[in-house]
Amino acid sequence: MKFIIVVGPAGSGKSTLTGELASHIESFGPVVVRLNFDPAAETIPYDVDVDARRYVTAQEFMAKGLGPNGALISAVDSLINHVFNIREHIEDIKPDYVIVDTPGQMELFAYRHGGPIVLDALTYGYPSLTVFLMDPMFLENPSSIVSILTLASSVAIRLRRPQINIVSKADLLMPEVIENIVERLGEKGFLESFIESDEKIDPFTRSLMASLASALYESGFIGEVIPVSVNSPETLDALYGKIQQIFSGGEEYKYYDFKIEKS
Repeated sequence: MKFIIVVGPAGSGKSTLTGELASHIESFGPVVVRLNFDPAAETIPYDVDVDARRYVTAQEFMAKGLGPNGALISAVDSLINHVFNIREHIEDIKPDYVIVDTPGQMELFAYRHGGPIVLDALTYGYPSLTVFLMDPMFLENPSSIVSILTLASSVAIRLRRPQINIVSKADLLMPEVIENIVERLGEKGFLESFIESDEKIDPFTRSLMASLASALYESGFIGEVIPVSVNSPETLDALYGKIQQIFSGGEEYKYYDFKIEKS
């Protein structure tokens, strides 16, 4: 059993990808569990196999007087009391893969103490990786690209798993953006050159962005960024192939796409 944890900013398409990726993987024969791990979810665009809301909901905490954010935080923290029941439910199904659809408000899940702890308990003893979704709007200019990649790297630090970075809803991008930007992000130095070409950036911001971009490359974080559209089976093939590549590495799988060269 292997866990695929889907994370990303609100509106990036996590739930849609969860459902479509699960169906795509199932078409090849594996058994896939769709796990809704969002206690605040109201509508879900796929048939849920295991649902955290069976055990705890954010609405329960809102009824006690908490606001939406406080209720979600409390609900996620409360999942630790039910995570072993959720694991048992999943193990009874005996799936090959579990796709975990995480809360829409990523910052309240990944950056609070409870989120990573609950994930660790859920996946303990099983291989797991993170799929981080970047909305196409973040590909509009160098500033947005540096911002979303920096956010992706901070999530990797918080969740401490191999991470695949994808551009979701890639069918909304012009082909030249995919070819000239997305597919070149893994080229060391490309992002710094792209920053330098934007004359609208003030000197201080340019220096900060270039330093962040350089650090992301030097750390080996920016590897292959995969454009994915749920309307394009070949892009789901590419994502599934990357997932298999990472899991096939066993205990020796790379944390990111690039290996850090040691002198």
